[in-house]
Amino acid sequence: MTMRASLSAMASAALFGALALSGCSQSAESKGAVPADLPRCEQILGKQNVRDAVEAMGKGDLVVSSRLPAKKLAALLSRESKASDAEDLLHHSYRACRVTMLEREEGGAVVVEATVKWSVLLLDGMTEPKYAETWRKVNEQVFVETRRNGSGMRLLVACGLPGAADGQLRAPLEMEVSDPGFDPALRGKLLTTFARSLTDALACTNVPEIPLALSA
Repeated sequence: MTMRASLSAMASAALFGALALSGCSQSAESKGAVPADLPRCEQILGKQNVRDAVEAMGKGDLVVSSRLPAKKLAALLSRESKASDAEDLLHHSYRACRVTMLEREEGGAVVVEATVKWSVLLLDGMTEPKYAETWRKVNEQVFVETRRNGSGMRLLVACGLPGAADGQLRAPLEMEVSDPGFDPALRGKLLTTFARSLTDALACTNVPEIPLALSA
């Protein structure tokens, strides 16, 4: 091998290595490996529930985003409750998990997402006609609403926290699971597991009674 050929081969090898390090090589998720954030989603939504959801989403490339575990979500919500203003109607929505299935054949995507925020709705007003049309009372501390288009479900749950601001004392947590049209039983399991995981992490002083599952 000539000196010029040897230098060319070395340059090609260096370039290949640089491209791999820069992320130009195929990602682990695209090769079928388990997405790094999947265990976080399973911890907060339930391992079997997430598996059932992924199966219901069909075949494709799985992308998972879950940067806020239950303890981190609880810390953020607790901090917000202490700084809340009674007239503040804009509460931050936190994403606990987002699962996307990139469809290989259709070229589209289906998404499941779980979010939580302090609600502007009050539990003692949920029996009013304008709310009673869509919200169902589960017990004194829990109300549930299924989206009319069947793409998700919301849950309100009372959660008292020590040191909460006066304007936050009566405000419930509002949790939502949106999906591409799951069976109501699966959607309900995802939502109640989410609610149980988070209220446990928050250590709500009223200890809300959240059922194991919900139906439409």
